[in-house]
Amino acid sequence: MKSCARWASASRRESRLLHEYSIASQIWRSVQKAAGERGGGRVLSIALEIGALNLLEDEQLSFWIRALAERDGSPDVQLDIAHLPGRIECADCGAREEPALSGEIVDHFVPPILECRACGSRDVRIVGGRELRVVSAQIETESSNG
Repeated sequence: MKSCARWASASRRESRLLHEYSIASQIWRSVQKAAGERGGGRVLSIALEIGALNLLEDEQLSFWIRALAERDGSPDVQLDIAHLPGRIECADCGAREEPALSGEIVDHFVPPILECRACGSRDVRIVGGRELRVVSAQIETESSNG
């Protein structure tokens, strides 16, 4: 049974890594498309806003964006990641608050149970923290490199 549990744990870990890769790939494609529409070349920097409830791991997301950038000729891309807090609203007491997340890596493998800290209810809805935006990208153009 131990090996089965180890496999399940590794499988969850790999799926999370694929999750970050998938998101990084979408971000990179979006930036590349914008660069192409502007006749640009290398991507110099990308600024992102990421909501806490996306449960993305910065280190993995950055790794995959940089790997994709290097593959496509932008090896020195700089990343700026701004974190936006999660927000929930309680259906029972009406409280709006930031949910308690452990901040531990486990939050990235098993989605946390969200509950109102004011009354303990789990009848809450997410009202913020799922954002994932490319705020800006600096792209090298012919006029900027020479």
